[in-house]
Amino acid sequence: MKKSFLTILILIFSFQCKIFKPSDLDPSQDLGTLQTLLRYLALADAFNTYSQTVAFMKFTDSNGNPYNAYKVEYSVFNEADENGTPTSPYGETGNIQTYTLTLDANGRGFLSFSERGIATLTVKTPADIIVGNASFRIYNGITKQSFSLLSQSGATQFTLEDLANYRNRMASYFSFTPLGSANGRQFIYLQVQTASPPNSYSVGYIASSADGENYDQVTKIEGVNIQITTEEYRLKISTPTFNGSEYVFFLSEERWSYPALVFQDNKNLFIRIPAFSPPYSVTAQSIALPTNYRLFSDVYTPPWYYPSRYLGSDKYLITPMLSTTPRPLIVQLDLVNTVDLVNDFGCSTSVLTGISSVAYQVIAHSGFNYLQCPTITFGNTFVSKSIRIPDLVSNQITFDAVSPMSFESPIFPVQDQLVALLYSAPTYYGYTFPNGSYSFSNPTITKNASPIPGFASTIPGNSSRLRTIKSSNSIHYFLLSNVPDFSVSPTIEIYRSTDGLTSASLLATVPTAYNSSIATNAEQFQSANGKLNYSYYTTANTGIGSFPVYLTYFTNDDGTWEALPRLIKIR
Repeated sequence: MKKSFLTILILIFSFQCKIFKPSDLDPSQDLGTLQTLLRYLALADAFNTYSQTVAFMKFTDSNGNPYNAYKVEYSVFNEADENGTPTSPYGETGNIQTYTLTLDANGRGFLSFSERGIATLTVKTPADIIVGNASFRIYNGITKQSFSLLSQSGATQFTLEDLANYRNRMASYFSFTPLGSANGRQFIYLQVQTASPPNSYSVGYIASSADGENYDQVTKIEGVNIQITTEEYRLKISTPTFNGSEYVFFLSEERWSYPALVFQDNKNLFIRIPAFSPPYSVTAQSIALPTNYRLFSDVYTPPWYYPSRYLGSDKYLITPMLSTTPRPLIVQLDLVNTVDLVNDFGCSTSVLTGISSVAYQVIAHSGFNYLQCPTITFGNTFVSKSIRIPDLVSNQITFDAVSPMSFESPIFPVQDQLVALLYSAPTYYGYTFPNGSYSFSNPTITKNASPIPGFASTIPGNSSRLRTIKSSNSIHYFLLSNVPDFSVSPTIEIYRSTDGLTSASLLATVPTAYNSSIATNAEQFQSANGKLNYSYYTTANTGIGSFPVYLTYFTNDDGTWEALPRLIKIR
Protein backbone atom coordinates (compact mmCIF):
# COMPACT_ATOMS: atom_id res chain seq x y z
CA MET A 1 0.00 0.00 0.00
CA LYS A 2 2.82 2.43 0.95
CA LYS A 3 4.62 1.62 -2.31
CA SER A 4 1.51 2.42 -4.36
CA PHE A 5 1.01 5.73 -2.50
CA LEU A 6 4.62 6.79 -3.12
CA THR A 7 4.29 5.90 -6.81
CA ILE A 8 1.23 8.15 -7.17
CA LEU A 9 3.03 11.06 -5.44
CA ILE A 10 6.05 10.68 -7.73
CA LEU A 11 3.81 10.73 -10.82
CA ILE A 12 1.97 13.83 -9.65
CA PHE A 13 5.15 15.83 -9.04
CA SER A 14 6.88 14.44 -12.15
CA PHE A 15 4.12 15.69 -14.45
CA GLN A 16 3.44 18.84 -12.42
CA CYS A 17 -0.29 18.04 -12.35
CA LYS A 18 -2.77 20.73 -11.30
CA ILE A 19 -6.44 20.39 -10.35
CA PHE A 20 -8.61 22.95 -12.21
CA LYS A 21 -11.95 24.44 -11.44
CA PRO A 22 -14.08 25.45 -14.47
CA SER A 23 -13.54 29.12 -13.55
CA ASP A 24 -9.76 28.64 -13.81
CA LEU A 25 -9.88 27.60 -17.45
CA ASP A 26 -8.68 29.92 -20.18
CA PRO A 27 -11.22 29.60 -23.05
CA SER A 28 -8.36 29.94 -25.54
CA GLN A 29 -6.47 26.93 -24.17
CA ASP A 30 -7.04 23.22 -24.80
CA LEU A 31 -8.91 22.45 -21.58
CA GLY A 32 -11.15 25.47 -22.07
CA THR A 33 -11.86 24.39 -25.63
CA LEU A 34 -12.69 20.90 -24.38
CA GLN A 35 -15.19 22.23 -21.87
CA THR A 36 -16.79 24.38 -24.56
CA LEU A 37 -17.05 21.35 -26.84
CA LEU A 38 -18.69 19.31 -24.10
CA ARG A 39 -21.18 22.12 -23.55
CA TYR A 40 -22.01 22.15 -27.27
CA LEU A 41 -22.55 18.40 -27.13
CA ALA A 42 -24.93 18.83 -24.19
CA LEU A 43 -26.78 21.51 -26.15
CA ALA A 44 -27.07 19.22 -29.19
CA ASP A 45 -28.36 16.41 -26.99
CA ALA A 46 -30.93 18.73 -25.45
CA PHE A 47 -32.32 19.52 -28.91
CA ASN A 48 -32.23 15.84 -29.92
CA THR A 49 -35.86 14.92 -30.62
CA TYR A 50 -34.66 11.87 -32.55
CA SER A 51 -33.95 10.00 -29.32
CA GLN A 52 -36.82 8.98 -27.06
CA THR A 53 -37.36 7.66 -23.57
CA VAL A 54 -40.64 6.15 -22.42
CA ALA A 55 -41.25 5.70 -18.69
CA PHE A 56 -44.02 3.54 -17.22
CA MET A 57 -44.70 4.93 -13.74
CA LYS A 58 -47.06 4.56 -10.81
CA PHE A 59 -48.10 7.36 -8.44
CA THR A 60 -49.65 6.79 -5.02
CA ASP A 61 -50.14 8.56 -1.72
CA SER A 62 -47.95 7.80 1.29
CA ASN A 63 -50.14 4.81 2.16
CA GLY A 64 -49.83 3.27 -1.29
CA ASN A 65 -53.30 4.25 -2.47
CA PRO A 66 -53.23 4.92 -6.23
CA TYR A 67 -53.91 8.40 -7.58
CA ASN A 68 -56.95 7.61 -9.72
CA ALA A 69 -57.54 10.25 -12.45
CA TYR A 70 -54.84 12.54 -11.01
CA LYS A 71 -52.71 14.56 -13.41
CA VAL A 72 -48.95 14.59 -13.93
CA GLU A 73 -47.46 17.62 -15.67
CA TYR A 74 -43.96 16.94 -16.91
CA SER A 75 -41.24 18.64 -18.92
CA VAL A 76 -37.45 18.63 -19.36
CA PHE A 77 -35.14 21.49 -18.38
CA ASN A 78 -31.99 21.66 -20.48
CA GLU A 79 -29.71 23.90 -22.54
CA ALA A 80 -32.59 24.80 -24.85
CA ASP A 81 -34.42 26.39 -21.93
CA GLU A 82 -31.27 28.18 -20.73
CA ASN A 83 -30.87 29.66 -24.22
CA GLY A 84 -34.46 30.88 -24.38
CA THR A 85 -35.58 28.58 -27.18
CA PRO A 86 -39.38 28.78 -27.51
CA THR A 87 -41.40 25.64 -26.84
CA SER A 88 -43.69 23.83 -29.28
CA PRO A 89 -45.99 20.78 -29.06
CA TYR A 90 -43.61 18.32 -30.71
CA GLY A 91 -40.30 20.11 -30.54
CA GLU A 92 -40.55 21.76 -33.95
CA THR A 93 -38.75 24.78 -32.50
CA GLY A 94 -36.14 22.64 -30.76
CA ASN A 95 -37.84 22.76 -27.36
CA ILE A 96 -40.88 20.72 -26.26
CA GLN A 97 -43.66 22.18 -24.16
CA THR A 98 -45.03 20.72 -20.94
CA TYR A 99 -47.10 17.54 -21.33
CA THR A 100 -49.97 16.34 -19.13
CA LEU A 101 -50.66 12.71 -18.26
CA THR A 102 -53.95 11.60 -16.70
CA LEU A 103 -53.40 8.56 -14.50
CA ASP A 104 -55.55 5.44 -14.70
CA ALA A 105 -57.45 3.80 -11.85
CA ASN A 106 -54.23 2.14 -10.65
CA GLY A 107 -52.32 5.43 -10.60
CA ARG A 108 -50.21 4.41 -13.60
CA GLY A 109 -49.36 5.98 -16.91
CA PHE A 110 -46.76 6.41 -19.64
CA LEU A 111 -44.50 9.44 -19.98
CA SER A 112 -42.62 10.26 -23.19
CA PHE A 113 -39.39 12.28 -23.30
CA SER A 114 -37.73 13.39 -26.53
CA GLU A 115 -35.27 15.78 -24.88
CA ARG A 116 -32.34 15.24 -22.56
CA GLY A 117 -31.81 17.08 -19.29
CA ILE A 118 -33.60 17.29 -15.93
CA ALA A 119 -37.15 15.96 -16.07
CA THR A 120 -39.54 17.60 -13.61
CA LEU A 121 -42.86 16.05 -12.59
CA THR A 122 -45.72 17.82 -10.83
CA VAL A 123 -48.58 15.66 -9.55
CA LYS A 124 -51.98 17.31 -9.16
CA THR A 125 -55.44 16.25 -8.06
CA PRO A 126 -58.27 16.47 -10.61
CA ALA A 127 -58.96 19.88 -9.01
CA ASP A 128 -55.37 21.02 -9.80
CA ILE A 129 -54.09 20.88 -6.20
CA ILE A 130 -50.38 19.97 -6.14
CA VAL A 131 -49.67 16.86 -4.06
CA GLY A 132 -46.11 16.05 -5.07
CA ASN A 133 -43.06 16.95 -7.15
CA ALA A 134 -40.04 15.02 -8.38
CA SER A 135 -37.14 15.35 -10.74
CA PHE A 136 -34.68 12.99 -12.38
CA ARG A 137 -32.10 13.10 -15.13
CA ILE A 138 -32.94 11.92 -18.66
CA TYR A 139 -29.90 10.93 -20.72
CA ASN A 140 -29.04 8.65 -23.60
CA GLY A 141 -28.63 5.13 -22.28
CA ILE A 142 -30.74 5.51 -19.15
CA THR A 143 -32.21 2.20 -17.95
CA LYS A 144 -34.61 1.08 -15.26
CA GLN A 145 -31.61 -0.10 -13.24
CA SER A 146 -29.77 3.24 -13.48
CA PHE A 147 -32.85 5.40 -12.88
CA SER A 148 -32.96 7.43 -9.65
CA LEU A 149 -34.78 10.52 -8.40
CA LEU A 150 -32.77 13.72 -7.95
CA SER A 151 -35.41 15.34 -5.77
CA GLN A 152 -38.81 14.57 -4.32
CA SER A 153 -41.33 16.52 -2.25
CA GLY A 154 -44.89 16.13 -1.05
CA ALA A 155 -46.78 12.99 -0.03
CA THR A 156 -46.58 11.33 -3.46
CA GLN A 157 -44.72 8.05 -3.88
CA PHE A 158 -43.13 7.59 -7.30
CA THR A 159 -42.58 4.07 -8.64
CA LEU A 160 -40.86 3.31 -11.94
CA GLU A 161 -42.46 0.16 -13.38
CA ASP A 162 -40.31 0.09 -16.54
CA LEU A 163 -38.28 2.28 -18.87
CA ALA A 164 -37.16 2.08 -22.49
CA ASN A 165 -34.92 4.12 -24.79
CA TYR A 166 -35.33 4.42 -28.55
CA ARG A 167 -32.96 5.95 -31.07
CA ASN A 168 -33.83 7.53 -34.42
CA ARG A 169 -37.48 7.95 -33.43
CA MET A 170 -37.96 4.18 -33.48
CA ALA A 171 -41.04 4.43 -31.25
CA SER A 172 -42.64 7.50 -32.81
CA TYR A 173 -44.97 5.90 -35.35
CA PHE A 174 -48.05 3.67 -35.15
CA SER A 175 -46.61 0.94 -37.38
CA PHE A 176 -45.52 -1.69 -34.86
CA THR A 177 -46.11 -5.07 -36.56
CA PRO A 178 -44.97 -8.44 -35.17
CA LEU A 179 -43.76 -10.58 -38.08
CA GLY A 180 -43.10 -13.94 -36.43
CA SER A 181 -40.01 -15.85 -35.39
CA ALA A 182 -37.26 -17.93 -36.96
CA ASN A 183 -34.12 -19.57 -35.58
CA GLY A 184 -35.02 -18.56 -32.03
CA ARG A 185 -35.40 -14.85 -32.80
CA GLN A 186 -38.58 -12.76 -32.86
CA PHE A 187 -39.04 -10.08 -35.52
CA ILE A 188 -41.03 -6.85 -35.66
CA TYR A 189 -41.47 -4.26 -38.40
CA LEU A 190 -41.33 -0.52 -37.68
CA GLN A 191 -41.74 2.60 -39.81
CA VAL A 192 -40.20 5.96 -39.02
CA GLN A 193 -41.66 9.02 -40.70
CA THR A 194 -39.02 11.29 -42.22
CA ALA A 195 -41.31 13.96 -43.71
CA SER A 196 -44.81 15.03 -42.71
CA PRO A 197 -47.97 15.42 -44.83
CA PRO A 198 -48.94 16.59 -47.37
CA ASN A 199 -45.82 14.84 -48.71
CA SER A 200 -45.15 12.06 -46.22
CA TYR A 201 -42.12 9.78 -46.48
CA SER A 202 -41.12 6.93 -44.18
CA VAL A 203 -38.28 4.46 -43.68
CA GLY A 204 -38.88 0.81 -42.78
CA TYR A 205 -36.87 -1.22 -40.26
CA ILE A 206 -36.88 -4.85 -39.17
CA ALA A 207 -35.77 -5.51 -35.58
CA SER A 208 -35.19 -8.86 -33.90
CA SER A 209 -34.89 -10.17 -30.36
CA ALA A 210 -33.81 -13.39 -28.67
CA ASP A 211 -36.13 -12.89 -25.69
CA GLY A 212 -39.12 -10.92 -27.00
CA GLU A 213 -38.32 -7.83 -24.92
CA ASN A 214 -34.88 -6.55 -25.96
CA TYR A 215 -34.54 -6.00 -29.71
CA ASP A 216 -30.81 -5.74 -30.19
CA GLN A 217 -30.56 -6.12 -33.99
CA VAL A 218 -32.11 -3.46 -36.22
CA THR A 219 -31.83 -3.40 -40.02
CA LYS A 220 -33.00 -0.65 -42.35
CA ILE A 221 -34.77 -1.66 -45.58
CA GLU A 222 -33.32 0.14 -48.59
CA GLY A 223 -34.55 0.13 -52.17
CA VAL A 224 -38.26 0.58 -51.39
CA ASN A 225 -40.72 3.46 -51.38
CA ILE A 226 -42.96 4.18 -48.40
CA GLN A 227 -44.72 7.48 -49.03
CA ILE A 228 -47.95 9.43 -49.42
CA THR A 229 -47.82 12.14 -52.08
CA THR A 230 -50.08 12.15 -55.14
CA GLU A 231 -49.87 8.36 -54.74
CA GLU A 232 -49.49 6.09 -51.75
CA TYR A 233 -46.80 3.43 -51.55
CA ARG A 234 -47.22 0.72 -48.92
CA LEU A 235 -44.91 -2.07 -47.81
CA LYS A 236 -46.13 -5.53 -46.78
CA ILE A 237 -43.75 -8.09 -45.31
CA SER A 238 -43.94 -11.87 -44.92
CA THR A 239 -43.22 -13.96 -41.90
CA PRO A 240 -39.46 -14.60 -41.51
CA THR A 241 -37.65 -17.65 -42.85
CA PHE A 242 -34.16 -18.91 -41.93
CA ASN A 243 -32.02 -20.81 -44.43
CA GLY A 244 -29.15 -21.67 -42.11
CA SER A 245 -27.19 -18.44 -42.53
CA GLU A 246 -29.69 -15.72 -43.48
CA TYR A 247 -33.12 -14.51 -42.57
CA VAL A 248 -35.18 -14.07 -45.74
CA PHE A 249 -38.33 -11.94 -46.01
CA PHE A 250 -40.64 -11.53 -48.99
CA LEU A 251 -42.01 -8.04 -49.60
CA SER A 252 -44.67 -6.35 -51.67
CA GLU A 253 -44.29 -2.66 -52.47
CA GLU A 254 -47.83 -1.61 -53.38
CA ARG A 255 -48.79 1.51 -55.33
CA TRP A 256 -52.21 3.02 -54.68
CA SER A 257 -53.92 6.14 -56.00
CA TYR A 258 -54.31 8.85 -53.38
CA PRO A 259 -56.60 9.96 -51.83
CA ALA A 260 -59.03 7.62 -53.67
CA LEU A 261 -56.98 4.56 -52.50
CA VAL A 262 -57.44 2.39 -55.58
CA PHE A 263 -54.83 -0.36 -56.00
CA GLN A 264 -52.59 0.19 -59.05
CA ASP A 265 -49.75 -2.33 -59.06
CA ASN A 266 -46.93 -3.72 -56.96
CA LYS A 267 -43.31 -4.90 -56.95
CA ASN A 268 -42.46 -8.42 -55.76
CA LEU A 269 -39.31 -8.23 -53.65
CA PHE A 270 -37.21 -10.05 -51.07
CA ILE A 271 -34.45 -9.15 -48.63
CA ARG A 272 -31.68 -11.17 -47.00
CA ILE A 273 -30.42 -10.35 -43.51
CA PRO A 274 -27.28 -12.23 -42.43
CA ALA A 275 -27.83 -14.01 -39.12
CA PHE A 276 -24.32 -13.26 -37.91
CA SER A 277 -23.26 -9.60 -37.70
CA PRO A 278 -26.35 -8.23 -39.49
CA PRO A 279 -25.63 -4.98 -41.36
CA TYR A 280 -27.16 -1.58 -40.69
CA SER A 281 -29.15 -1.83 -43.93
CA VAL A 282 -30.06 -4.26 -46.70
CA THR A 283 -31.41 -3.56 -50.18
CA ALA A 284 -34.58 -5.17 -51.47
CA GLN A 285 -34.19 -7.24 -54.63
CA SER A 286 -36.76 -8.26 -57.24
CA ILE A 287 -38.04 -11.81 -57.39
CA ALA A 288 -39.37 -13.21 -60.67
CA LEU A 289 -42.94 -14.52 -60.41
CA PRO A 290 -45.40 -15.60 -63.12
CA THR A 291 -47.38 -12.84 -64.82
CA ASN A 292 -50.02 -11.17 -62.62
CA TYR A 293 -48.85 -12.98 -59.47
CA ARG A 294 -48.57 -10.46 -56.65
CA LEU A 295 -47.17 -10.97 -53.19
CA PHE A 296 -49.74 -10.11 -50.49
CA SER A 297 -51.56 -7.66 -52.74
CA ASP A 298 -55.12 -8.68 -51.88
CA VAL A 299 -56.60 -5.80 -49.94
CA TYR A 300 -58.72 -8.28 -47.98
CA THR A 301 -55.81 -10.37 -46.79
CA PRO A 302 -53.18 -9.38 -44.19
CA PRO A 303 -49.63 -10.26 -45.30
CA TRP A 304 -48.93 -12.64 -42.41
CA TYR A 305 -52.01 -14.70 -43.28
CA TYR A 306 -50.27 -16.56 -46.14
CA PRO A 307 -46.87 -17.24 -44.64
CA SER A 308 -43.54 -17.98 -46.25
CA ARG A 309 -41.51 -21.05 -45.27
CA TYR A 310 -38.00 -22.28 -45.93
CA LEU A 311 -38.15 -25.83 -47.25
CA GLY A 312 -34.43 -26.63 -47.46
CA SER A 313 -32.13 -26.95 -50.50
CA ASP A 314 -32.52 -23.21 -51.28
CA LYS A 315 -36.27 -23.62 -51.83
CA TYR A 316 -38.99 -21.44 -50.32
CA LEU A 317 -42.75 -21.61 -50.11
CA ILE A 318 -44.51 -18.31 -50.81
CA THR A 319 -48.17 -17.59 -51.45
CA PRO A 320 -48.72 -14.75 -53.92
CA MET A 321 -52.20 -13.80 -55.06
CA LEU A 322 -53.60 -14.31 -58.55
CA SER A 323 -56.47 -11.87 -58.62
CA THR A 324 -58.06 -12.60 -55.22
CA THR A 325 -56.99 -16.24 -55.03
CA PRO A 326 -53.85 -17.40 -53.19
CA ARG A 327 -51.51 -19.42 -55.41
CA PRO A 328 -48.74 -21.12 -53.41
CA LEU A 329 -45.42 -21.50 -55.22
CA ILE A 330 -42.05 -23.08 -54.55
CA VAL A 331 -39.34 -20.60 -55.57
CA GLN A 332 -35.59 -20.16 -55.47
CA LEU A 333 -34.34 -16.64 -54.93
CA ASP A 334 -31.85 -16.44 -57.78
CA LEU A 335 -33.72 -18.58 -60.32
CA VAL A 336 -36.67 -17.75 -62.57
CA ASN A 337 -38.23 -21.22 -62.37
CA THR A 338 -41.18 -21.66 -60.01
CA VAL A 339 -43.24 -24.69 -59.02
CA ASP A 340 -47.01 -24.12 -58.94
CA LEU A 341 -48.39 -26.29 -56.16
CA VAL A 342 -51.95 -26.04 -57.45
CA ASN A 343 -51.25 -26.92 -61.09
CA ASP A 344 -48.33 -29.31 -60.53
CA PHE A 345 -49.42 -31.16 -57.39
CA GLY A 346 -53.15 -30.60 -57.03
CA CYS A 347 -52.82 -28.68 -53.78
CA SER A 348 -55.88 -26.72 -52.76
CA THR A 349 -56.31 -23.17 -51.54
CA SER A 350 -60.07 -23.43 -51.03
CA VAL A 351 -60.07 -26.06 -48.31
CA LEU A 352 -62.34 -24.70 -45.63
CA THR A 353 -62.18 -20.92 -45.79
CA GLY A 354 -59.65 -19.47 -43.41
CA ILE A 355 -57.61 -22.59 -42.83
CA SER A 356 -55.78 -23.44 -46.05
CA SER A 357 -52.97 -20.98 -45.38
CA VAL A 358 -51.82 -22.73 -42.20
CA ALA A 359 -52.31 -26.17 -43.77
CA TYR A 360 -49.01 -25.73 -45.64
CA GLN A 361 -46.56 -27.12 -43.09
CA VAL A 362 -42.97 -28.40 -43.26
CA ILE A 363 -42.60 -31.80 -41.60
CA ALA A 364 -39.14 -33.26 -40.91
CA HIS A 365 -39.06 -37.06 -41.00
CA SER A 366 -36.28 -39.62 -41.43
CA GLY A 367 -33.73 -37.04 -42.57
CA PHE A 368 -35.95 -35.30 -45.15
CA ASN A 369 -38.14 -32.23 -45.16
CA TYR A 370 -41.65 -32.70 -46.55
CA LEU A 371 -43.97 -29.91 -47.60
CA GLN A 372 -47.51 -30.84 -46.67
CA CYS A 373 -50.43 -29.29 -48.56
CA PRO A 374 -54.19 -30.05 -48.43
CA THR A 375 -56.01 -31.54 -51.41
CA ILE A 376 -59.66 -31.99 -50.36
CA THR A 377 -62.17 -30.47 -47.96
CA PHE A 378 -61.75 -31.46 -44.35
CA GLY A 379 -64.07 -34.02 -42.82
CA ASN A 380 -63.48 -37.26 -40.99
CA THR A 381 -60.22 -37.43 -42.96
CA PHE A 382 -57.54 -34.92 -43.88
CA VAL A 383 -55.95 -35.83 -47.22
CA SER A 384 -52.71 -34.07 -48.09
CA LYS A 385 -49.87 -34.22 -50.55
CA SER A 386 -46.48 -34.70 -48.95
CA ILE A 387 -43.77 -33.29 -51.24
CA ARG A 388 -40.23 -34.42 -50.48
CA ILE A 389 -37.46 -31.83 -50.62
CA PRO A 390 -35.28 -31.48 -52.67
CA ASP A 391 -36.44 -33.86 -55.43
CA LEU A 392 -40.13 -32.85 -55.19
CA VAL A 393 -41.38 -36.44 -55.19
CA SER A 394 -44.96 -36.41 -53.89
CA ASN A 395 -46.94 -38.88 -51.86
CA GLN A 396 -50.59 -38.86 -50.75
CA ILE A 397 -51.22 -39.19 -47.02
CA THR A 398 -54.62 -39.73 -45.45
CA PHE A 399 -55.06 -38.80 -41.81
CA ASP A 400 -58.10 -40.43 -40.24
CA ALA A 401 -59.96 -38.83 -37.30
CA VAL A 402 -62.33 -41.84 -37.09
CA SER A 403 -66.01 -40.95 -37.40
CA PRO A 404 -67.85 -39.26 -35.78
CA MET A 405 -64.83 -37.06 -35.13
CA SER A 406 -63.82 -34.55 -37.80
CA PHE A 407 -60.83 -32.33 -38.46
CA GLU A 408 -60.92 -28.71 -37.28
CA SER A 409 -57.30 -28.02 -38.18
CA PRO A 410 -54.62 -29.37 -40.48
CA ILE A 411 -51.81 -31.53 -39.16
CA PHE A 412 -49.07 -29.62 -37.32
CA PRO A 413 -45.57 -30.92 -36.53
CA VAL A 414 -44.67 -30.53 -32.85
CA GLN A 415 -41.36 -31.84 -31.50
CA ASP A 416 -41.21 -34.99 -33.69
CA GLN A 417 -44.95 -35.56 -33.23
CA LEU A 418 -48.01 -34.77 -35.35
CA VAL A 419 -50.96 -32.89 -33.81
CA ALA A 420 -54.42 -31.79 -34.97
CA LEU A 421 -57.58 -30.33 -33.47
CA LEU A 422 -60.54 -32.71 -33.85
CA TYR A 423 -64.23 -32.04 -33.22
CA SER A 424 -66.93 -34.18 -31.70
CA ALA A 425 -69.96 -32.11 -30.68
CA PRO A 426 -69.77 -29.98 -28.66
CA THR A 427 -66.03 -30.20 -27.90
CA TYR A 428 -62.75 -29.67 -29.72
CA TYR A 429 -59.93 -32.02 -28.70
CA GLY A 430 -56.19 -32.00 -29.24
CA TYR A 431 -55.02 -35.34 -30.66
CA THR A 432 -51.65 -36.74 -31.68
CA PHE A 433 -51.04 -38.99 -34.68
CA PRO A 434 -48.29 -41.61 -35.02
CA ASN A 435 -45.64 -40.68 -37.59
CA GLY A 436 -43.84 -43.99 -38.11
CA SER A 437 -45.48 -44.64 -41.48
CA TYR A 438 -45.33 -41.03 -42.73
CA SER A 439 -42.88 -41.80 -45.55
CA PHE A 440 -44.63 -45.01 -46.63
CA SER A 441 -46.40 -45.09 -49.99
CA ASN A 442 -49.90 -43.56 -49.69
CA PRO A 443 -50.35 -44.37 -45.99
CA THR A 444 -53.46 -43.91 -43.90
CA ILE A 445 -52.52 -42.64 -40.45
CA THR A 446 -55.16 -42.96 -37.74
CA LYS A 447 -55.25 -40.76 -34.65
CA ASN A 448 -54.02 -42.16 -31.37
CA ALA A 449 -56.70 -43.67 -29.18
CA SER A 450 -56.97 -40.92 -26.56
CA PRO A 451 -56.85 -37.12 -26.77
CA ILE A 452 -54.17 -35.09 -25.03
CA PRO A 453 -55.43 -34.90 -21.41
CA GLY A 454 -56.50 -31.34 -20.57
CA PHE A 455 -56.73 -30.24 -24.22
CA ALA A 456 -60.51 -29.95 -24.63
CA SER A 457 -62.27 -26.75 -25.69
CA THR A 458 -65.79 -25.50 -26.24
CA ILE A 459 -64.64 -22.17 -27.70
CA PRO A 460 -67.71 -20.47 -29.23
CA GLY A 461 -68.21 -19.45 -32.84
CA ASN A 462 -68.42 -21.11 -36.22
CA SER A 463 -64.73 -20.97 -37.15
CA SER A 464 -62.93 -22.44 -34.19
CA ARG A 465 -59.51 -23.39 -35.42
CA LEU A 466 -56.06 -24.23 -34.16
CA ARG A 467 -54.29 -21.27 -35.73
CA THR A 468 -50.67 -21.69 -34.69
CA ILE A 469 -48.31 -23.42 -32.26
CA LYS A 470 -45.44 -21.57 -30.59
CA SER A 471 -42.67 -23.52 -28.88
CA SER A 472 -39.41 -23.02 -27.02
CA ASN A 473 -37.46 -25.09 -24.49
CA SER A 474 -39.77 -28.06 -25.29
CA ILE A 475 -42.78 -26.12 -23.98
CA HIS A 476 -45.61 -25.74 -26.50
CA TYR A 477 -48.45 -23.23 -26.74
CA PHE A 478 -51.51 -24.00 -28.91
CA LEU A 479 -53.46 -20.93 -30.02
CA LEU A 480 -57.17 -21.38 -30.81
CA SER A 481 -59.15 -18.56 -32.38
CA ASN A 482 -62.76 -18.35 -33.54
CA VAL A 483 -61.84 -15.72 -36.17
CA PRO A 484 -59.32 -17.29 -38.56
CA ASP A 485 -57.92 -14.06 -40.02
CA PHE A 486 -58.23 -11.95 -36.82
CA SER A 487 -60.15 -9.37 -38.87
CA VAL A 488 -62.17 -8.58 -35.75
CA SER A 489 -61.23 -9.16 -32.14
CA PRO A 490 -61.42 -12.93 -31.75
CA THR A 491 -62.13 -15.19 -28.84
CA ILE A 492 -58.79 -16.80 -28.04
CA GLU A 493 -57.87 -19.86 -26.02
CA ILE A 494 -54.29 -20.99 -25.43
CA TYR A 495 -53.30 -24.45 -24.23
CA ARG A 496 -49.87 -25.19 -22.79
CA SER A 497 -47.97 -28.48 -22.69
CA THR A 498 -44.74 -28.87 -20.73
CA ASP A 499 -44.33 -32.66 -20.84
CA GLY A 500 -43.96 -33.67 -24.46
CA LEU A 501 -47.73 -33.56 -25.16
CA THR A 502 -48.51 -36.04 -22.38
CA SER A 503 -50.94 -33.42 -21.08
CA ALA A 504 -51.99 -29.80 -21.55
CA SER A 505 -53.66 -27.04 -19.56
CA LEU A 506 -55.62 -23.92 -20.44
CA LEU A 507 -53.89 -20.59 -19.86
CA ALA A 508 -55.73 -17.70 -18.26
CA THR A 509 -57.31 -15.16 -20.58
CA VAL A 510 -54.84 -12.87 -22.34
CA PRO A 511 -54.52 -9.70 -20.21
CA THR A 512 -56.22 -6.59 -21.53
CA ALA A 513 -54.83 -3.99 -19.10
CA TYR A 514 -52.85 -1.31 -20.98
CA ASN A 515 -54.05 -2.86 -24.22
CA SER A 516 -56.29 -0.89 -26.56
CA SER A 517 -57.45 -4.00 -28.46
CA ILE A 518 -56.99 -7.74 -28.38
CA ALA A 519 -54.85 -9.52 -30.96
CA THR A 520 -55.19 -8.61 -34.63
CA ASN A 521 -52.38 -10.89 -35.80
CA ALA A 522 -51.53 -14.46 -34.79
CA GLU A 523 -47.83 -13.51 -34.89
CA GLN A 524 -48.32 -11.23 -31.89
CA PHE A 525 -47.89 -14.43 -29.88
CA GLN A 526 -44.36 -15.87 -29.72
CA SER A 527 -42.37 -18.04 -27.36
CA ALA A 528 -38.89 -17.59 -25.89
CA ASN A 529 -37.14 -19.38 -23.05
CA GLY A 530 -40.19 -21.55 -22.45
CA LYS A 531 -42.53 -18.59 -21.93
CA LEU A 532 -45.23 -17.13 -24.15
CA ASN A 533 -45.19 -13.44 -24.92
CA TYR A 534 -47.87 -11.28 -26.49
CA SER A 535 -46.62 -8.08 -28.19
CA TYR A 536 -48.69 -5.08 -29.24
CA TYR A 537 -48.81 -1.30 -29.16
CA THR A 538 -51.18 1.06 -27.42
CA THR A 539 -51.44 4.84 -27.27
CA ALA A 540 -50.75 7.26 -24.44
CA ASN A 541 -51.94 10.85 -24.26
CA THR A 542 -49.85 13.93 -23.61
CA GLY A 543 -52.63 16.47 -23.26
CA ILE A 544 -51.97 17.81 -26.76
CA GLY A 545 -51.73 14.57 -28.68
CA SER A 546 -50.64 10.97 -28.24
CA PHE A 547 -47.68 8.68 -28.80
CA PRO A 548 -47.36 4.91 -29.36
CA VAL A 549 -46.19 2.61 -26.60
CA TYR A 550 -44.71 -0.77 -27.56
CA LEU A 551 -45.45 -3.47 -24.97
CA THR A 552 -45.24 -7.20 -24.42
CA TYR A 553 -46.87 -9.43 -21.81
CA PHE A 554 -45.03 -12.55 -20.63
CA THR A 555 -46.18 -15.70 -18.91
CA ASN A 556 -44.55 -16.80 -15.68
CA ASP A 557 -42.85 -20.15 -15.24
CA ASP A 558 -46.13 -21.66 -14.04
CA GLY A 559 -48.02 -20.45 -17.13
CA THR A 560 -49.86 -17.56 -15.48
CA TRP A 561 -49.52 -14.10 -17.01
CA GLU A 562 -47.32 -11.47 -15.42
CA ALA A 563 -49.27 -8.71 -13.67
CA LEU A 564 -47.94 -5.92 -15.90
CA PRO A 565 -46.65 -5.68 -19.46
CA ARG A 566 -43.02 -4.78 -20.14
CA LEU A 567 -41.90 -1.99 -22.42
CA ILE A 568 -40.24 -3.32 -25.55
CA LYS A 569 -36.65 -2.09 -25.79
CA ILE A 570 -35.03 -1.39 -29.16
CA ARG A 571 -31.31 -0.85 -29.43
